[in-house]
Amino acid sequence: IHARIRRNLDFARHAAAQVPACEVLRAEGGWCAVVRIPAMRTEEQFVIHLLDSERVLVHPGYFFDFHAEAFVVVSLLPPADLFANAFPRVLRAAIS
Repeated sequence: IHARIRRNLDFARHAAAQVPACEVLRAEGGWCAVVRIPAMRTEEQFVIHLLDSERVLVHPGYFFDFHAEAFVVVSLLPPADLFANAFPRVLRAAIS
């Protein structure tokens, strides 16, 4: 599990580095990554849009008591191929 989480986190950091408006925050442990996205809509609107349009589920930052917008929290547990397919869709949706 640790290797999968590390691989997915590395992938997320590399992918987000290609999208200047998004940033994967520093992780101190666990199996989730926090991603700062542009506040073009509320976190709730974004996660619902992402689920409806891309069939990708993420959690809004306010679930984790972030007091500012906009953040989403993604699981790093999916198999690497699923994560590599879904995470770029999160980034694309965040800037569109």
